[in-house]
Amino acid sequence: MLLWFYFMIGRPLGAANKGVSEMRLFALGLLSTIALGPVAVHAADLAPVRAPLQAQLRNWTGFYIGGNVGYAWGAYDASNATGTIVNSNGGAGIYGFNGVSGKGNGVTAGIQAGYNWQIEQAVLGIEADWQYLNSKVSTGNSAIAVPVFIGGNFSGSTFVSTDWYATFRGRVGYAFGPALLYATGGIALAETKLNANATGSIVTNLVPPILGPLGSMNASDNAVLIGYAVGGGVEYALGAGWSVKGEYLHMGFGTKGYNLTGSLQSPAGLTGVIATHVDIKPSFDIARVGVNYRF
Repeated sequence: MLLWFYFMIGRPLGAANKGVSEMRLFALGLLSTIALGPVAVHAADLAPVRAPLQAQLRNWTGFYIGGNVGYAWGAYDASNATGTIVNSNGGAGIYGFNGVSGKGNGVTAGIQAGYNWQIEQAVLGIEADWQYLNSKVSTGNSAIAVPVFIGGNFSGSTFVSTDWYATFRGRVGYAFGPALLYATGGIALAETKLNANATGSIVTNLVPPILGPLGSMNASDNAVLIGYAVGGGVEYALGAGWSVKGEYLHMGFGTKGYNLTGSLQSPAGLTGVIATHVDIKPSFDIARVGVNYRF
């Protein structure tokens, strides 16, 4: 076949060979179709290869809401724990708590909302969340005897707890395929409560000194602390606007001084007043998982 094409193409053109010339042109067209046809088909096969790769890149732009659950490891550093007791006879004295730094670990759960802007594979965002937290610990105890004209065998304890926290953070991430790897940081708020109780004895007679039961006292104070939150996580798009995430946060707060004052009442009718001061510095490490729906 190839020899026949060569023969037909290789012969000189002339007026007497007009039919032969038309045959040569037909042969050239046929050869072009045969030679170039597979190349065109192969190029057509390659053309859509890029489209699936682009489709794999999720668009994270938009508003989202979601929920999360996790566990928090809390630390409460206690310091400068002191107190003053005054009874109705006019006696007064200073006592000191044995400050104890405690661990307040507990479950956390809450909701979050935010907005993302995606620029190619970079993702910028803001997020706010509010969380329940079950964190309680004893941060001090005292069993220090005070002078006999004040009372004796006085003991007291302080307890601190955090019931909720909230964060307002920025996010910076990198999107690859259906995943988003991000770092986050911003402001944290937490309400920390302090409770103090005291029991002991009080002087019912000065000469000779006689001690009677003092009874008990409870006092509490609370404050909303302002601190910082930093961390990071990874979020994975499931499709139809849904995504799941895993996240770590560290929250730190400055030292807060709490002052508590309560009244003491003894069965004998004598009264006393106790004032307690303690400095608390809380911090938390939080691991949580969550789900988001993007609009």
